[in-house]
Amino acid sequence: MAQKKSDTVVAADKKMIPTAEESIAVGSFVSTFWDQYEQSRERREQIRENREDAYINAVKEVIKFNKKYRNSIAKLYEQTKKTNKDMVSELVHQINAGKDEIIAEDIHSNDRDELKNQLKEVSGQLEKLALTPIRSIFHIVDQLEDNFEKNAESSVAYSRDRRNAWLAVRKEYVKKARNAHLNLIDRGKNSFKELVKTQ
Repeated sequence: MAQKKSDTVVAADKKMIPTAEESIAVGSFVSTFWDQYEQSRERREQIRENREDAYINAVKEVIKFNKKYRNSIAKLYEQTKKTNKDMVSELVHQINAGKDEIIAEDIHSNDRDELKNQLKEVSGQLEKLALTPIRSIFHIVDQLEDNFEKNAESSVAYSRDRRNAWLAVRKEYVKKARNAHLNLIDRGKNSFKELVKTQ
């Protein structure tokens, strides 16, 4: 019977002692865990950078659209101004045609020319007065949009620089944590082996 007890103890020892395959599996599990953690972090960083790039591109596209819109408004105004000028020219031409029908003195002719010149000058001054606030507003909006775009780009660049500065520190912490985790598992395996040997 004494022999049967020793056979069962040897059989139990064989079952409890981890094989080399089990230690490799545990080590590869830990390595896989930390590799997946690092890949997840890298994907998260890539997604963040893609989101920042998309934000910058959206800002640029909106500013580009706004500038085109303001240019189209300016062109519409120029077209309207040209149309009005053509109408005034036609009206002046008709007035001159009416003048030819009515015999007038040279004084009246000079007065009409002077009146036309004064009318053109006054309309030019009124146009400048009307355009000054619009041009000022367009200029201010252009400056605000340009400043907003520069601020957005510098903000993204600053946050990327800050993250990159901490990247080396984070990688070192992950490396230390991985090594500590593997060491902890190796110590556990060695302690378990010693415990099994002592029994």
